[in-house]
Amino acid sequence: MEEVIYVSTISVVMPAFNAEEYITKAIKSILKQTVPVQEIIVVDDGSVDQTSHIVEGLKEQYPMIKLVKQENKGVSNARNLGMKIAAGDWILFLDADDECRSNLIETYRSKLATSSKDYDIAMVYTAFQQVDEQSTEISKPLRGKRLAGEEGFCDILMRNPIVSPSGVLVKKIALMETGSFNISLKYDEDVDLWIRLLEHFTIEYIDEPLSLIRRHLNNTTSSMSVSHNAEKLILDKYGIDYIKEKLFKRNFSFEKNSLDYALFLLRYEKLEECQRLLTSLNIKKESASYITFCFLRSVCFIHKQNFELAIEQYKIIFSLNKEHGASLNNAGILSMVNGDAFHAIQYFNQSLFCFPGYLDAKHNLQLAELGEVKVDPYRFTLRELRPVLLTYSKD
Repeated sequence: MEEVIYVSTISVVMPAFNAEEYITKAIKSILKQTVPVQEIIVVDDGSVDQTSHIVEGLKEQYPMIKLVKQENKGVSNARNLGMKIAAGDWILFLDADDECRSNLIETYRSKLATSSKDYDIAMVYTAFQQVDEQSTEISKPLRGKRLAGEEGFCDILMRNPIVSPSGVLVKKIALMETGSFNISLKYDEDVDLWIRLLEHFTIEYIDEPLSLIRRHLNNTTSSMSVSHNAEKLILDKYGIDYIKEKLFKRNFSFEKNSLDYALFLLRYEKLEECQRLLTSLNIKKESASYITFCFLRSVCFIHKQNFELAIEQYKIIFSLNKEHGASLNNAGILSMVNGDAFHAIQYFNQSLFCFPGYLDAKHNLQLAELGEVKVDPYRFTLRELRPVLLTYSKD
């Protein structure tokens, strides 16, 4: 009989900073679980509002709630402290402004109970649902995938499918062995940790949107520009040669591995090498990768300010997919610079219709409506979009 994983106890670790507006919802979403957890550890990271007072009130009614206070040291430090004192074998991280569906814990337990020990699973996460201040859904679910080995490493770096540490379940001993969250990273500290976990473990996935991620003005994931800056720090840690080695070890076609490598070359600003690689590839129009190939070529042309050749690539893409969001945005910019405001505005509106909340397109549409014809104020999108965009309150 196949040996399965047994989940004995689960602790919830909830970092909180000035979370008075949402923390009651967060805690009650745990209290309403169909299968109870052992404890809820709230780490107040130096709040100056009523966060601790609210938690103290809930503690009187629910003894499983524990409150730990510290000076403001950042969310990674707060998570690490909660993890250190947690009694559970598994830890559910939940931010104080987020929530989860009532069957999250039950679903996690069921998943692990039916997973073979052939894979050393250190973490499980679900699809994410973005909600607003009133807990109203504001997008389609953000779906992920199972992550393991070289493929998982590359997936995380290319486009992290685990959009938040909030709602994930992690084995405590794996966290301790891996080194927990890096407190020197203010943003993308979760990406750094997941990559380190993947060196020795597997990350499982459940395709149900059970983790609710709240988007509002004050949360730390609201700024796209800050997220991009943090991403660069992670890339610099590994370097292009190491990433290339991992990419080409994957059990994918040479074509796919090469195009993914071209994407990283662009992110490392190795434009000439990227162009040489793309020129060497013989990718047919019938290939599933052909649109990606054309888009990467267009980005190279944009960097070279060879806008006419970039437009040619977008025409090819639109002949295959009229709803390619990043191409619509970029074609809109180039149309505006060429004096074609009518088609530019059409492109921007179409991209926003296909991808509501697309910040680059929203910004560019506003400029186009003001009649801006210089290229510098516009924002090119240099990567293909996710099927569902993350919602940011500022850019």
